[in-house]
Amino acid sequence: MKIKPNKIYLYFTLIISVFFFVPVLASNVDGAITPSPKYAFGENLGWINFGCDNCNVHVTDTKISGYAWSRTYGWINLSPTVGSGVTNNCSGILGGKAWSSMLGWVDFSGATIDEDGKFTGMSGVPSSKAGRINFSCDNCDVTTDWRQCSLRESPAEVLINLITDDVIPTIVASITISNEGTTSTEYQYEWCVVTDISNSCGGGDDIYYSSGAKRLAPSEIWKTTKEATVEEIGTYYFKLVAHYGLNYSTSVKVFKAVKSGGTGGSGGGGNSEESIENTPNIYDIADLNRDHNIDSVDFSILLYFWKKSGPFKNQYVDINKDNIIDSIDFSIMLSKWGSKTI
Repeated sequence: MKIKPNKIYLYFTLIISVFFFVPVLASNVDGAITPSPKYAFGENLGWINFGCDNCNVHVTDTKISGYAWSRTYGWINLSPTVGSGVTNNCSGILGGKAWSSMLGWVDFSGATIDEDGKFTGMSGVPSSKAGRINFSCDNCDVTTDWRQCSLRESPAEVLINLITDDVIPTIVASITISNEGTTSTEYQYEWCVVTDISNSCGGGDDIYYSSGAKRLAPSEIWKTTKEATVEEIGTYYFKLVAHYGLNYSTSVKVFKAVKSGGTGGSGGGGNSEESIENTPNIYDIADLNRDHNIDSVDFSILLYFWKKSGPFKNQYVDINKDNIIDSIDFSIMLSKWGSKTI
């Protein structure tokens, strides 16, 4: 079938529109300033723009870099080579000093970034040449997509290593939960035994169900055992689910429950696993923000890293694993567009 020229133009326009009108997100660990609004007010500096085209402001867990623009006094260097520059911490408490070539040091102590990424408070010293900066005035609204450490989602990797005892009535599984994120996180987790792999833990059709919580530091790996009560022999599925924010990771292992002295039981706990179906992180490869949807948010993340080479702060963004973000990754994402993974 031939495509008419006007249809080709329509398709091309659609692609260009997607490329240039989807908002680009940075990340909650290396944030940018939201394009609009983006102003604070200095009692001596006047209106200050933190999101101008050449400001290139970045907010991390330790500092703020880039420039702000004063309509009255020009550029303000947020990360000068001399001095500390503007500092930040995991709680969003700002400090340190920026540099204005016309007014000297600009103190940022007293300002904070709240849980929504909004700069708030009044920074600076009134008696200084630069004066104070008000981030909370009626028309002030400087916002970043950086988030306080305690508010970030840290993905969990979960694994059922082995059914160490398959003899009824007490089934024992060796499990592992790992913090793959950058912040300490308390994971709410649950484990269950079901007769059908499609049954969810806590869905009301569990043979056994229990839950717990465990706080893990970044990169910490927790290995333990969990017990489940099964009264009858047969084939079952042992499931483990760890929740973080709105997302979760799950692992499943199928096993045969036996009587003491039965096949695979060997008295004190044999291993009659029939097959393994471990699925930590059930996500599509194009689901860059791990929300189980392939949509404009994933595309925005892809655009942020466009034409950049690894290593990448988002470990999932290099879809085809060739160490560069380009049209191949974009093509793969388009082929997955609108998919959902649960």
